[in-house]
Amino acid sequence: MALAQEDLESTRVWKVKIEGNETFEGIVLRNVITNEAPSLFKKLMFWRKPGMRLNENDVRRDVIRIERFYQRRGFNDVQVSYRIEDLSKEWRKTVIFEIIENSPIQIKNVRFEIVSSQKDSTLITNSENVNSIKQRLPYREGRRYETVNQSEVEGSLVGALRNLGYPYANSEVYANIDSTSKTAEVILRSTPGPRARFDSVLVEGHENLPAKYIARETGIKQNNFFSEKQLREAQREVFNHHMLRFALVSIPDQPKDSLINIKVRVKESPLRSLQLLFGIGNLTRIENGWADFYKLFRGQASWTHRNVRNRGERFTISGNASAIEQRLGIDYLFPYLLNTKTSLVSSPFISHQLEPSYEILRGGFTNSFVYQYSSNFTGTVSYEYTLNNETTTSSQESLPDSIQSYNVSSFNLNAFYSKGLSRGQEGWSFQPFWELSGLFGESTYSFQEVGLDARKFTPLTDKIVFAKRINFAGIYYAKQDSLPSDIRIYNGGTNSVRGWNRQELGPKRPILDEEGDFSHFVPIGGRATISFNTEFRFQLNQLIKGFGVATFLDGGQVWSNFNDIGTTPIQWGVGGGLRYQSPIGPIRVDIAYKINPTDQDLQIYQGQNYGSAWDKWGIHFSIGQAF
Repeated sequence: MALAQEDLESTRVWKVKIEGNETFEGIVLRNVITNEAPSLFKKLMFWRKPGMRLNENDVRRDVIRIERFYQRRGFNDVQVSYRIEDLSKEWRKTVIFEIIENSPIQIKNVRFEIVSSQKDSTLITNSENVNSIKQRLPYREGRRYETVNQSEVEGSLVGALRNLGYPYANSEVYANIDSTSKTAEVILRSTPGPRARFDSVLVEGHENLPAKYIARETGIKQNNFFSEKQLREAQREVFNHHMLRFALVSIPDQPKDSLINIKVRVKESPLRSLQLLFGIGNLTRIENGWADFYKLFRGQASWTHRNVRNRGERFTISGNASAIEQRLGIDYLFPYLLNTKTSLVSSPFISHQLEPSYEILRGGFTNSFVYQYSSNFTGTVSYEYTLNNETTTSSQESLPDSIQSYNVSSFNLNAFYSKGLSRGQEGWSFQPFWELSGLFGESTYSFQEVGLDARKFTPLTDKIVFAKRINFAGIYYAKQDSLPSDIRIYNGGTNSVRGWNRQELGPKRPILDEEGDFSHFVPIGGRATISFNTEFRFQLNQLIKGFGVATFLDGGQVWSNFNDIGTTPIQWGVGGGLRYQSPIGPIRVDIAYKINPTDQDLQIYQGQNYGSAWDKWGIHFSIGQAF
């Protein structure tokens, strides 16, 4: 159907249909073509004639794109045509692509050939890794012969050979196609070249960190057989070194023989740096209006020296201050302990923390042994010893607060595993922990706690992400009946159940003034907690670049003991928020409504309501996603 030139000025593509496609979904083919229908949002603005102008030359090009898509996937006789139909309005058109797939080319048999010595051929043929890759290749008997897979197949075979010690391996795909019978005989021919061992690691671009420490960070051992996997691992290990802002591991030009040198080019970070951060806290600490306005702000300063003892060890001193916490600490990092995957961090600190129901002054140190098995999995074993001076708010202001001093000696085991995790857009993570305190009687309190944080991020469209999290923790053993406030478990706040402010979910106790009248409730924590978070995140870059919104449903509870689980129901909060992707991270504003608050949440004491309508809401400002 040909359109007059004047019609092309005003006609719009309103719908795009694909017919006859049996093998591939329409959504797959729509990603191949350029013609597309306007979104529902744009269609609502019909008076502006939304959508792309209809151009038959573009439609014909899309026909060719669809044909090539099918041909590269084995359908050598595919036929594609198009037609254009009118809709209720003259300027609205439907573009319909009609596909006749016909029979595809099937693989009749696959033959593997190795152009090498008998010794190398036997080694390659008997390799479990090579045979495993062969079984997973898309070129297998009975499947379609798709030329689009040729690069993938050649790359897979080359990768298997390089991991077996052949750095100069090459593979090619040949196919004898019988167009009459629609069959193909596929030959996979590999030329491995010489098998090589690692020789020297050459380092370029270093200024302060000695070359031997950079070479050591690669993990490459002289005389070991070459491995592509180990080369990639060396790239990751060197790049992850805190002192290097750029690292590239490559194979330089050299004779193709049984020894191979590796080149590492690096750029170092500044030896010393000073970092100043400034942020905004939440509104819950503002109790006296403008007089408490300063409590909104928080700041942090840190100074780092990255090459202590000229061995790439890192020394950092940092301090942060807010209305909730003040902390001064030192971190000393030994980046290479046993091998490239292990490190040790020693961290003495002193902190002062002010919570709704208690105040605590802590001092101590933490020693952490970190094992980074891969980019997806990290395990940490740490030991922490602290001296604590805790003041618990009295239930009545006319009575003195209770003060106790105690020490805590704990071993902590943490693990972090992720799969396909990409900045909260896709993938999942799994993070369990286990804390064992007072194992040898050296701690004032002996207890054991276990917990888990699991997250899953699912992209529904290019602009919508469905995020989910479950978190639980519990003190399943305690030698003493009563535990200090700081050891107990709390929930609620900016990054958990957002209908509640910091630590305010769960059991509470009343605070009375000097005359014995009710003042407010404060949380007392417990020994078990669980929380759930579900959130839909929408990107609205078409309105403002970096802008987005979110809707969420959170739920959780804190129980005094494990035996109380189930006696108090889960409490839920629902809400929404604004997001802006700034250079320092997502700036977030969330507001949430308590669906099933308790009397304590609403400040109802002995049947009398001392609260306000705002007690049903939680408002949060923060930098970074909730999870």
